[in-house]
Amino acid sequence: MTKKLVAYDRSHMKIGLKPAELKSAFRSLASQKQRGELGFLAIPELKKELAETERLARELRKKHKTLVVIGIGGSDLGARTLIQALRKRGEGMMAVRFIGANTDPEEIADLLAELDWKTTVLNVVSKSGGTLEPMGVFLLLRDRLVKAVGAKKAAARIVATTDRKGGALRTIAEREGYRTLPVPGAVGGRFSVLTPVGLFPAACAGISIRRLVRGAKAEFEAFFEEKDPVRNGPLAFAGLQHQAYRSGQGRMAVLMPYAARLERFGKWFVQLWGESLGKARDRQGKTVNAGQTPIAALGATDQHSQIQLYNEGPFDKTVTFIGVERFRAELSVPKAFADLPEIAYLGGHRFGDILNIERRATAEALFRHGRPNGTVMIEKITPETVGALMAFFMLATAAMGELLDVNAYDQPGVEEGKRIIGRMMGKG
Repeated sequence: MTKKLVAYDRSHMKIGLKPAELKSAFRSLASQKQRGELGFLAIPELKKELAETERLARELRKKHKTLVVIGIGGSDLGARTLIQALRKRGEGMMAVRFIGANTDPEEIADLLAELDWKTTVLNVVSKSGGTLEPMGVFLLLRDRLVKAVGAKKAAARIVATTDRKGGALRTIAEREGYRTLPVPGAVGGRFSVLTPVGLFPAACAGISIRRLVRGAKAEFEAFFEEKDPVRNGPLAFAGLQHQAYRSGQGRMAVLMPYAARLERFGKWFVQLWGESLGKARDRQGKTVNAGQTPIAALGATDQHSQIQLYNEGPFDKTVTFIGVERFRAELSVPKAFADLPEIAYLGGHRFGDILNIERRATAEALFRHGRPNGTVMIEKITPETVGALMAFFMLATAAMGELLDVNAYDQPGVEEGKRIIGRMMGKG
């Protein structure tokens, strides 16, 4: 049996599972896997792409100091999550900056003012090369880079992560002589973090991308090995969210990591869960307007901003905590002011222990208020556990799609807005 890197505690969910429904969803996913229809499951087998990504990142780290990643949505959120969770500081590690997720001119100007073009590499990420926000920003940064170092040197400092065969960015890259990395055709953007889309920025920052993929592979294998739906973490998570959603107790799904390094993970989850499951029609074409509204929170910070609502507001949310057993750094509160009981009790407690006590206490308080909540646990923040954590939620998303009977891999509601923007801007 494959060792599980992620554990799911559902003791505070107060919602019953329906094993028959979960077994049906599991069989459907196993059948799709066998037919090769779940593209993200093939990520651990993309060994050529992994080696290509490592090699290019290693080369660029020797010569340059800063990587600017230009992307949006699935081309941006995953890489940001990896960098925040696992970034290293030291000789040979590139600083990674992000832009292109917005067209705010002040944000762009702030970045331009800080860049040293002589030590900067651009990584533009777009499967099609036609996405407005990153491509607009890329054209501006490319122009500044060319002016600073010349066209030939600029071409050597631009990496395009895009479709292998076609699209506007592929055409530009081949015309200008940029190095390229592939966006696998079978992997949708919001599932692409463990492909060159997210792995290249991570490798430039000195993160072991092989360990990331190894963790994801372990979680994928554990999922299909565990036939008992009650013991299968991602399947049980999806089943409980579905039950809460169907009963009206979980129209919204809050994800609340208790680790500052995982704050961005909540935002990555918001796109994954919302874009995959928010659908107007089911697979039979019936109008269902399905989907939980995902919400990102951060413990312990949001105990002081959101928990009041979750404890005493409408009964329409589930809360899922992400807990970390051991932190990579540890500090303790000094003992001081012994004559002040409201302060003195803090002395001697380790900060990691305090954070975990706050998480457990918040879960218990929600439980006492009748609010369903569960906890996803990892031992420590490492490349393996982060990769496994991402795989856990990818699998849960796929399972939830089966339970809702919707296509979890398209995004027609996004495309309509893109078409309207194109018309307003005069696109043919």
